[in-house]
Amino acid sequence: MFKISNQIHHDNIQIQQTDLQSQIKQDLYNSISTGMSYDEVRSIIGWDGILIYQNDIDYAGGEIHEKIYQWNNQDIYSTDNESQRADSRNPYWSVTLQFQNNILINKASFNLEP
Repeated sequence: MFKISNQIHHDNIQIQQTDLQSQIKQDLYNSISTGMSYDEVRSIIGWDGILIYQNDIDYAGGEIHEKIYQWNNQDIYSTDNESQRADSRNPYWSVTLQFQNNILINKASFNLEP
């Protein structure tokens, strides 16, 4: 049997983003261009996106593997009310990238900071 000592209980446990660089800003987004592979994009951004769509399309000329990834901050929370102020960090941002056969063909962003 295991015994846990010095356990701290919090009624309202939240995750706090510790890496303040984990926000994609407009300049970083602009450095991503069509024709790049997912690995190239990931190395620019610094972390994996969330796969939100995947489809394989068969046609006479072959097959297209399509994937759409999204990067956003909807899972970033703070333990203080300070982050809820309008002049603090961006309340919501996202980047959505569409790849076909591992090549970026389309990109979209929402509410990125300069």
